[in-house]
Amino acid sequence: MEPRDPAKRRLKALIWAAHHLEAREIIDRFVAKVVDELEARGHEAVVCRDLDGAMSTIADADIMVGYRILPEMLACATRLRWIQFGSAGIDHTVFPGLLESGVIITNVSGIHRSAVSEHVLGLMLALSRRIDTAIRLQMERKYDRSPISPFADELAGRTVGIVGLGKIGLELARICKCLGMTVVGTKRTSARDLPYVDEVMSPSGLDRVLELSDFLVLVLPLTDMTRAMIGEREIGLMKSSAYIINVARGQMIDEQALTKALREGRLAGVALDVFAEEPLPPESPLYDLPNVIITPHVAGSHKRYAERAFEVFKANLDAFEAGRQMVNVYDRGRGY
Repeated sequence: MEPRDPAKRRLKALIWAAHHLEAREIIDRFVAKVVDELEARGHEAVVCRDLDGAMSTIADADIMVGYRILPEMLACATRLRWIQFGSAGIDHTVFPGLLESGVIITNVSGIHRSAVSEHVLGLMLALSRRIDTAIRLQMERKYDRSPISPFADELAGRTVGIVGLGKIGLELARICKCLGMTVVGTKRTSARDLPYVDEVMSPSGLDRVLELSDFLVLVLPLTDMTRAMIGEREIGLMKSSAYIINVARGQMIDEQALTKALREGRLAGVALDVFAEEPLPPESPLYDLPNVIITPHVAGSHKRYAERAFEVFKANLDAFEAGRQMVNVYDRGRGY
């Protein structure tokens, strides 16, 4: 990136506050912080919530902050040089034209590290301690130990397999290690030793992770390599007493194969925060299975999202103005 002097030209930024998953008040707080920062530096900030406004504004915008960009938007963007996405994963909005452009793409990877790890821990505890069963009994006004006490288990001494030892995966590894669990997992890039991880494998070692795991946790980006990575064959390698937890992307699991395995008792249960189709349709058989916990894509939700996302944006705005290396830059080769 060539160094640039922000004093030479006032920058224009489009903030497209649409297509987000967070609560409106959280997004509004993030947008307000972004606008205040841009205007304090003498730049122009235009907030749009509809497509027509975004289409007209992006035509001469230098920067875009948002959650999705459409091909028709990019086609009319004559000056766009940087997009700061407000999500960690951007597989939902990447398309060939964007990848082929010279636009710098950044995300907010890392800001959900604690929230997602703690969500996974909550799901693991719910599955092992049968808390979901207790809640169902409560809703039925039943006080009954028999569906819980013979099946409740401990996390200590169990093995968690973390598929994707990135920022979130390593935080989850730390938490699980504190609970006395054995931690194994996969990492795409070479890593012989990682903190809190007993055994690190490359993606080709997934089969071994499947065989070892009492809890298999998917927490990695959706790419061509990870799409449909868990199917009939992979489930068949797992213990019948094992659980799967997916807080990554629903397209990584063959839901038909998963449903079949659950019905046949070839898995103890699953906890799913993401699905191939979202919202999960009411007719999905997953709703009817007693060994399934469903959360509606909220693993990364937390009250400090606005502040943490803004910190990433501010750091990148500093770097953009100075022509320095930015953080959380999307790697077009890796797909995340």
